[in-house]
Amino acid sequence: MIIEKWIRGEKWIMKDMVDIYTDEGDVYKNIPVQAFSPLYNPYITKIIRFIKRTAFVSLEQLQQNYQRGRYGEMTALRKDEIQMEQYIRKWNILKAAPEIAARMQEIIALNPKLNDGDGAAEVKLLMDGKLLMVTLPDRRIDLAASSAPLFTITGVALAQAITEIFDVHIEKDPDGCTLIKTGIFGRFPQTREFGSNCPIFAFMRPPQMEEGIGSLFRSMMINHVVALAKYRTFDAVALATILEQAGQFEMGNALGWFERYHLLGMVYQGFNANNLVMDLIQENAEGTVGDVVHSVIKRAIKDGLLYLKSDKYPIVQPSGYRMYSTRDYPLWNAYSVAGALAAAIVNIGASRACQGVSAALSIYSDLLSIASGGLPDPDAGRLMGTALGFSFYTHSIYGGAGPGAFTMDHVITRHTSGFLTPCVAAAMCLDAGTQIFAPKVTSGNYLKLRKELPLFAEPHRKAAEAALSIKDKF
Repeated sequence: MIIEKWIRGEKWIMKDMVDIYTDEGDVYKNIPVQAFSPLYNPYITKIIRFIKRTAFVSLEQLQQNYQRGRYGEMTALRKDEIQMEQYIRKWNILKAAPEIAARMQEIIALNPKLNDGDGAAEVKLLMDGKLLMVTLPDRRIDLAASSAPLFTITGVALAQAITEIFDVHIEKDPDGCTLIKTGIFGRFPQTREFGSNCPIFAFMRPPQMEEGIGSLFRSMMINHVVALAKYRTFDAVALATILEQAGQFEMGNALGWFERYHLLGMVYQGFNANNLVMDLIQENAEGTVGDVVHSVIKRAIKDGLLYLKSDKYPIVQPSGYRMYSTRDYPLWNAYSVAGALAAAIVNIGASRACQGVSAALSIYSDLLSIASGGLPDPDAGRLMGTALGFSFYTHSIYGGAGPGAFTMDHVITRHTSGFLTPCVAAAMCLDAGTQIFAPKVTSGNYLKLRKELPLFAEPHRKAAEAALSIKDKF
C-alpha cells in the first residue's frame, strides 16, 4: 500500500515496506505488509487450514471413561464427580488403538474418483498410541458451515469403530450401545458443551461454544499457544498474532478501511518489524515500563511519525509539556502496540512473574497517552480498557486465575483488535514457575504435540520467509 497525504501543504508519501527481524538477528528485507495477511501468506494459510482440518482423540481419556464408569463429567479440575461402577466396560481401547485408527480412516475417507483425487483422511497414532490425530479431507471442511466436523465426524467415526471392534450389539449389551456415545460426547445435547472428560479436542472450540461470530480461531487458551511455541517468546507472540488476526479478518474487523491498521499492528508487534520491539527491549533492558514509553515517543519523533504543529502555545504549554500530532495514525498505533509488547517483556522479564502483565499493559497505555500529549493510547483505548478488566479477573474475581489460563476469545480478553494476548503469551513464556495454572498443568497435551507437529516450530521465521517468497506479487 502506498499512502499519500497532504500535511501543511507538503505531500507526504508512505510505503508500507518493512524489514522483519528474528530474535536471533536474521533479517528479511523490504517486505510489503500485505504479505503477512492471513489471506495471502502461505505459511499463515497453511496453519489456518491445518487448524480447520485437525482434531485429536485422547484414547487414554476414553479408556478411563469406560473402565471407571466416568460419563458426562463437567468439573474442569478434579473430574471425579461421577463414578458409576455398574456401567464400567473393560474395553481395552489402548490395545486396540491401531485397529481403531485404521477403521476410522476408512470411515472418514471420501471416494477419490469423485473428489479430484483428494478424498484421503489421515488418522495417525501419536504418543505411543495414547493419542489419535485425525486430519479430515478438505472437502468435508469446505462443505461444512462451521468447525462441527472436527467433533461430529471424528466422534461418530470413533463410535462406529469401537462398536465394530468390541462387537457391541444392542441385543447383547443395550446399555453398552448408549455408553459408547456418552463416553465420547458426555451429556450433550442435554448440556451445551461436551463435558470436561470429552476425549476429542481441537485447536478451535466446538461451534456451539463460539464466543461471538468469527472468533473460533481465537478460542485457544493462551497457555496452549505458549506450549506450542515451546516457551520461545517471539514464537509465542507470532503464533498468538496469527490466530488473533485470522479471527479479526474473519469477523470483518480488518476489512477495507481497517485492513492497513491491522496489518501494521500485526507486523510491528507480532513480527518485530524494523526491529522496533527488540530495540525497545534492549534500550530498556534495565529500565521500567515508563522508560519504554519514553523510548517509543523518542523513536516516533526520530522516524517522523510524531511532530509538533507549532512551537507555540497551546501546542507547547508554559510548563514545556508538548502535544504531539501524528502523520499516520495506523502506523502510530503499530508503534504503540509494539511498545506494549516491549513493556510487558521488560517488566515480566525482570520479575519473572507473569501475574503483573495486566498492570504493565494498563500503566503503559495510560503513560503513553500522557507522554504523547493526548494521542490515542494503544488500539484507541481498547488495550488499556481490556488490561484493566484483565487485572480484575486475574487478581480478584477468579481468586488470582493465571493470565495464561484465559482463552483469546474470553469475555475479558477478546475486546482488543488482537493486540493484548500476544503480550500475555510473552509474559507466560518469561514466567519462572510462579503460576498454579502454568502451561505444564493446563497444556500438557500441547507440549507433547509440539514435538510431533513441526509446522508450529519457528512461526516467526517461517511467516517471514513465506512473506519474502510472495513479496514481488504486490
